[in-house]
Amino acid sequence: PLFLGDWLRNNDIESREVAEKEIKRLQSWGAVSLKQYLQPRREQRQWISDVARKQKLIVTGEGSDLPYNLSMIMDGQTAWEHPLTPAPIYSDVARFLGKARAIYSPTFVVGGLGAWNEEYFYQQGEVWKDPKLRRFLPWRQLVPHTRRRMMRPLTDYSFPLIAQGLADIIAEGGFGAIGSHGQQHGIAAHWEVWMAASALGPMGALELASSHGAHFLGAPKDLGSIEVDKLADLMVLDSDPIADIRATTDIAWVMKGGVLYDANTLDEVWPQPRPYGAYPWVDSEIFRSDDRPIDYWDQSK
Repeated sequence: PLFLGDWLRNNDIESREVAEKEIKRLQSWGAVSLKQYLQPRREQRQWISDVARKQKLIVTGEGSDLPYNLSMIMDGQTAWEHPLTPAPIYSDVARFLGKARAIYSPTFVVGGLGAWNEEYFYQQGEVWKDPKLRRFLPWRQLVPHTRRRMMRPLTDYSFPLIAQGLADIIAEGGFGAIGSHGQQHGIAAHWEVWMAASALGPMGALELASSHGAHFLGAPKDLGSIEVDKLADLMVLDSDPIADIRATTDIAWVMKGGVLYDANTLDEVWPQPRPYGAYPWVDSEIFRSDDRPIDYWDQSK
């Protein structure tokens, strides 16, 4: 990222020369994509876009209000994250962004013209009891916040309007991407797909999560579809997501780099069966249920 300001991890883009220096520094570390993070002046954003174009780098951005987002795309950025502030968007906005082949990643779970949409799923069920999340996440990253359920009228949640805006941009020639913002590791990526399906339909949502995502990353030659010479990364489902988009979580196997894994255990299945082994992030003491007194640890010293 290229943050605004002059302090730790930030970049005070005070001239085109500074923009070029900072971008080349990040590229020397291996960056293929930059995030222009709310640089306040349009000329700063233009410097970043111009230098990145010459260095053959992608530039996405932190989204803001509609005029800010439109100016980013006008000046050569390829994408932005977070929802457009107006909803619904009108056809002139959708057409402009579509013709520019812009990429819109709404990050539905943190988006909201009001309540954050992740809370929709917390009120639908007990997320903290999901067996796969309990297996693969330290409890501190799962239990404390997911046990608190916000009960709101369903009309408080704005994802259908955000999804329709994304669908309109795609229909005009643009692209999209999912982006769960690290809100709830694992399951939130599926929530993004489910919310997108409210306007794009199941197939459109699956394309958003795969081929559109690969385009967003600048890696369509390697990712996003099952083709010869692409990386062998895929999921095998036990249910049909076209019939029910929520079947995306019904994963039987995962293949990564041509190695097949059991999706429920991460044991290797092929080409050589091999158990995953102990989960280093699991503290077995939290599952203990016995009659030891609460001063047990003091007594053992």
